[in-house]
Formats: sequence, C-alpha cells, structure tokens
Amino acid sequence: MKKLSVTELRKTIKAAEAERLKIQQPFKPEDPKLQRSQHASETLISKWMSGSGLNLDKLQTLHKKRDAELQRIAAKHKRETQRLVPRTKNKLEIAVQGKALAELAARQDFFPNPSFNLDTPFLIWSTPLLSVDSSAAPFSSWAKFRFLTSDSLGIQKVSFYFYWNNPYSDYAVISAYTYLSAAGYLRAHAPWSVLVNTSTVRAWAWFGLWFGVSKDLNPANYVTNYLGVAGAYGSLVTGPDVSSSTVSAGTGLSYPMFAVPPGNVAVFEVALAVEYNNSGGNIEADFANGNFQIACPVVVFSLLNSPAGKSSNLG
Repeated sequence: MKKLSVTELRKTIKAAEAERLKIQQPFKPEDPKLQRSQHASETLISKWMSGSGLNLDKLQTLHKKRDAELQRIAAKHKRETQRLVPRTKNKLEIAVQGKALAELAARQDFFPNPSFNLDTPFLIWSTPLLSVDSSAAPFSSWAKFRFLTSDSLGIQKVSFYFYWNNPYSDYAVISAYTYLSAAGYLRAHAPWSVLVNTSTVRAWAWFGLWFGVSKDLNPANYVTNYLGVAGAYGSLVTGPDVSSSTVSAGTGLSYPMFAVPPGNVAVFEVALAVEYNNSGGNIEADFANGNFQIACPVVVFSLLNSPAGKSSNLG
C-alpha cells in the first residue's frame, strides 16, 4: 500500500469526519406543522389562564427579572471558576505530564512489551467545524474553543489526531493509552414557557482508533470518560432556569487491543465531546476564556504480538 504524506492524511481524516457527520447527524422531528400545533396549544392554555384570573403580563415580567438575575449569578460563577482554575496548566505543565506518562509507559510493569510514544498530533480539528485556537508541539499540545447553541441536539467535538504507520507485513496488535486534561465551564439555560423548556449539556473524553488510508477509512468504537453535566428546566410555574458546572479534570483513556492491518496507518483520536439537547433552551461550553483549555500531551502504545518483517512498501 502506498504511504500517504501527512498532508494527504489530514485531507483524508477531514473528509472522513465530514462524511461521518452526515451519516450520524442527530434527528429530531421539526416541521412547520409541529410548530403551529405547539403555538396553538400555548395560545389555548394562555387564554384559559387569563380567563381564570391569572395576570400573564405580570407573571412574564416577574419571570424576566428572575431570568436576568439567574444569568447574572451564572456569569459571576463563571468568573469565579476562571480564577480557581490553576494557572499551572500551561505549556510547561502539559509537557511535564506528557513526559511523565511516556516514562511511566516505558516501565515493564505498565506495558509488558516495548512501548512507543506519539508526542505530537498531526492534526487538531473540530467536528462540526468550529473556530479553535490550538498548538501542536511535542508533549505540549492544547486547544481552546467556546461553543454556544440553541440547536435541538447534537455533538460538538474537538480532536487531537496522532498516527502510526504499521511497518510490518503482518497485522500488528497494539494496546494504547492516552491522557486528556480539560478545564472549562458548562452552562444550560431554559427560558420560562407556557409549556416546558429544557436544556442539557454534557462533556466527555473520547479515545478512538481508526485504520486505513482510503476513503472508506472507518473509526472503531470510542472509549469514553464522563467529565461533567449541566441541565435546566423552565416552565410557567417554575419560571426560567440556569444551571452551570465546572470541568476541571485529567483523565486516562486506554484501548486494550486493536489490530492494525499490514502496511496500514493507525490514527489515534483523542477528543473532548460536547453532547447537548435543547427543547426551547440553549447551552454554552467554554474551554477558551482565561485558563480554560483542553490538552493532550501524548499517546503511548505497545505491540502485543511479534509481527513479521517490515513491508517493503513503507520504506
């Protein structure tokens, strides 16, 4: 198999991610008829409540004041969170963590066979496409992004991609390990409604492996770790709601066994995924302001078998 350049591999991954996004796009029924039906229901309930003596205008004014106060408190919490996030999560600290992990992996009690380090991602990419500030450097790779949406549901991820060419003429069975650190802020907002509005946002650490270098490049299942959640519920009775939570975690992710075909490329993806679900609400995931960021210093892996000699196609 012809060896791809890093530029070609980047193009392949971006195209594969775009194609996968089309196939896996979440679906939630949305139609003008459904919107008219919901509006009619809200109008009917509003007339009934007004007829019962409830002053909807006064209630709306009260809920607007409550919403503004909730937003103010949430913004204050975010500022306090930013001050609490350690300033030591800089490039130097990330590099120290990455090198420590690489040294740990070199010990025989961590991996029974010789281990290898992938210390620099060849690509840092978002799916769907999002503005991301990032840096790829040995043991010191990081990314910053802020995501806001009122879309009904979906997943936004920012990924670090590392690769390894299998130089053997036989399958190479590997076991891999990585580390993702994340410092950020999650917020869910549900405005008041005659019916109900809801909003939920979750953050996950993902670790997946891809193999192959053609257009049919396929991802394996992800290994995932939960990082945090925020959820809000707004209604006529309870009024608007805002919920927020801090993400400040470092998590290890391991992929115990993966077979890489002879002469193929194994692509390791380490990602922070933001999963959201809104019904009249909106969410924010901030991993950009101040000291907020995500970082992945290294991927380490070990051969679990003894594959046959190197392939002549890989040089």
